[in-house]
Amino acid sequence: MTAEPRGLHAPYSDAVLRAIPLGALLVGEDGRVVAANPQFATVCGIEGVDLSTGASAEPIAEAMARQLPDVDVAKAGALRGQFVRKAELRLVDGRTLRRSRQPIDAGDTRLGVLWLVEDITDQLRYEDDLHRHIDTLGELARDRAEFAARTSHELRTPLATVLTFCELLADPAAGTLTVAQREYVDTIRRGAQRMHDMADGLLHRYAQATGAAPPAYAPLDPGPLLTRLVADTTPLATRGGVFVSLDLPAARPPLVADADQLERALAALLDNAVKFTPAGGGVTVTARPYDDAAPGWEFVVRDDGIGIPKEFHEEVFTEFVRAPNARRGPYPGTGLGLSVVRDAVRQHAGTVALHSAEGHGTAVEVRLPAAGPPGSGPA
Repeated sequence: MTAEPRGLHAPYSDAVLRAIPLGALLVGEDGRVVAANPQFATVCGIEGVDLSTGASAEPIAEAMARQLPDVDVAKAGALRGQFVRKAELRLVDGRTLRRSRQPIDAGDTRLGVLWLVEDITDQLRYEDDLHRHIDTLGELARDRAEFAARTSHELRTPLATVLTFCELLADPAAGTLTVAQREYVDTIRRGAQRMHDMADGLLHRYAQATGAAPPAYAPLDPGPLLTRLVADTTPLATRGGVFVSLDLPAARPPLVADADQLERALAALLDNAVKFTPAGGGVTVTARPYDDAAPGWEFVVRDDGIGIPKEFHEEVFTEFVRAPNARRGPYPGTGLGLSVVRDAVRQHAGTVALHSAEGHGTAVEVRLPAAGPPGSGPA
């Protein structure tokens, strides 16, 4: 009768190992099996090898070594006295096992070694498939971005030509137009301008994905930028009966930002505000420096427009998403405006908040750190 290894209660340890879903083998310090669960032999592919309590661990080590390619069975070593170690083993049958060895100690006394073995062949196959799918999706996303950017770029040139000739036709120096002709020209101009704006939105949205230059952060005064944007928007707003106002402080500390990204974000907010505000309404643009935990700039674009239902406050920042009331009304667009704002704010390590309710206007608040995002300052 084989003596039970000192310090380990075999029936108890056997019950514990049977409850473990992995293949498990407990080898005593004397090199003999204390306990093993049935999964161990199945996972390791060594059915028929003696795993009973008290059996020598050497035949088990040799049987396991035979499952590995290019392993000298005679030098396989014993299954005891090992340090904590994990490894992935590729077997001759094509499977892959994850094996770990954990010493079992009682104070300063080494009692044995616990082996845990798991068949991860399907898991690795799944991970490989997942990585392939991710790579494929990445390639598709890049192809889509490149196509959208190229198409947008190609559309802008003929649309710019249409807009230019509309302006020339509307110029009194080109000759007098009848009232009907002026309406025709104005209709053409509005349609071309909408398409041009959509092409611009697509181009800016996908420029970064197609290898555009990284952001160029530099100190700037937001005042002149906002003044120009409001001046550019005012004629269109006036034709629609919308009043636009700008509130700027006299003292304006510099803001470290990428001028192009900031301009696109603020222009998108201003365009949205004017587009969704009915005649007789107003749009207010305010900008102010703040000094909370750290100094920064706050930009708020507030309008008297149709508003955004509360359940869509997060979703509208996703590209190509428009709130239902925007889709129902005569408001052309691609649903890219707020996604442009979101991306610019992320690039500047800032925050954006939306305050709106359907039928009660919208206020979008952008806060950017004055020093720019981490790493944007001088080296």
